[in-house]
Amino acid sequence: MRKRALFLILSSILLTGCFAESMTLVQSGFGASQGRALQSTISPAISFSVKHTTGKFPVEHIIMREKQRIAKKASDFEKAIIQTTKEKVEMSKEKFTPVKKNIENQVTRLNDQLIKVKTFTVKNFKHKPRFSYKTR
Repeated sequence: MRKRALFLILSSILLTGCFAESMTLVQSGFGASQGRALQSTISPAISFSVKHTTGKFPVEHIIMREKQRIAKKASDFEKAIIQTTKEKVEMSKEKFTPVKKNIENQVTRLNDQLIKVKTFTVKNFKHKPRFSYKTR
């Protein structure tokens, strides 16, 4: 009895790589008990033939397809966010451009007026005043 238990434990540890392929055969037994005998016998055979042909089980193909679908959905979402951000930036540029031009016009007018005042003082006050207002 102990030898048999020890044998089962050691064989389960050493043969862990063979476990997945042997479970495909067990799968057909579960389905047959539920009344799906034909489907249960064909499904593991197809799964094993797909694994033999492509190197991946059908579940791995489905997982890869779903990962690609999720990645595409995320990239589409990212593109939509970038597009809306660009549109908002353009709208803000359209709103602030007239204000910016108005401010630039006011600054140029002020500069022109300062230049006029400066040239007026230079032309009219060339000489120093005659009288000094210093106390003696």
